[in-house]
Amino acid sequence: MAFYSEIINAYDALFPYNEKQLAFTELCCGASLHDKCVLDMGCGTGALSIAIARRSAKVRSFDFNADMVRVAEEKRPQALDLQFMQGDMCLVDELFLSLDFDTVLCYGNTLVHLKSNKEVETVIKKVVDRLKDGGKFLLQIVNYDRIINNEIDCLPTIKTDDYSFVRNYVRRSDGKVDFATILSTPTATIENNVPLLMLTKEQLVVILEKYFSDIKYYGGFDQSPWSSSSFHLVVEATK
Repeated sequence: MAFYSEIINAYDALFPYNEKQLAFTELCCGASLHDKCVLDMGCGTGALSIAIARRSAKVRSFDFNADMVRVAEEKRPQALDLQFMQGDMCLVDELFLSLDFDTVLCYGNTLVHLKSNKEVETVIKKVVDRLKDGGKFLLQIVNYDRIINNEIDCLPTIKTDDYSFVRNYVRRSDGKVDFATILSTPTATIENNVPLLMLTKEQLVVILEKYFSDIKYYGGFDQSPWSSSSFHLVVEATK
């Protein structure tokens, strides 16, 4: 996806490692990641994958964007049981085939890059097939109930010492939204548009309840209760 290649140099500054993601993942895995087998879908530049592997987990991670994977591989400590590869969520059933996983992660609003709700269900079904019995699917997306109900047309601008990242939503007639961004750097201005699904909690519930025995919905990685005004929708689903 060209968008992520264009912002690769600013990515870690704009989206720094979030310790709350690690804490949530660890808590959902029984308070310990030791000897767990974890798959990270849409791993970006690999910061969370590396942090999980440092907890003595076996981690396999992929991202659709080759530049993201290249940066992740450059950061990877050699001593960890961690592998990165370029891969497509839609082909999760074909990646790292020698392993079944205790936990599959899909953070960073990754899932809504898929083309349709039907494709979301197909990917989730494939995730279930990769999980061990009792395994966890941990998911985070933007809370699109909040976006839709309040007719929100932008997310807060991210500002660092070197970058400004403007994030707008432009509604489309097909039910999707164009994620229209402007990245300002010391030397350039980069504009881009990425189509996203506006996947609501109700739509996600219908899919998840077909495949998981226990599902919990949160408003953030701190496990705060989800509401229609929450900024995030975070899911802990048990096979």
